[in-house]
Amino acid sequence: MTCRDDILAVARELSAAHPSGTFSVQGVLEVLRARQTPYSDADIRRHISTFMCANAVGSHAAQFQDLERVSRGLYKLL
Repeated sequence: MTCRDDILAVARELSAAHPSGTFSVQGVLEVLRARQTPYSDADIRRHISTFMCANAVGSHAAQFQDLERVSRGLYKLL
């Protein structure tokens, strides 16, 4: 599995458990650490905030439009 695959799996679990369907970066990090992910915190954060986020800005932003940032550190699946 890729970092993106792992993040999406955890995001689905966390968003299903939250009434608003949102999840936090910290929540994803905690679950992936507990599962002993080979990916660093920085890689996970970068994927969530840049590569996977539809409303991210920058040269590598929104390569995959999997997530939407709804507030600081809080995201939802698209």
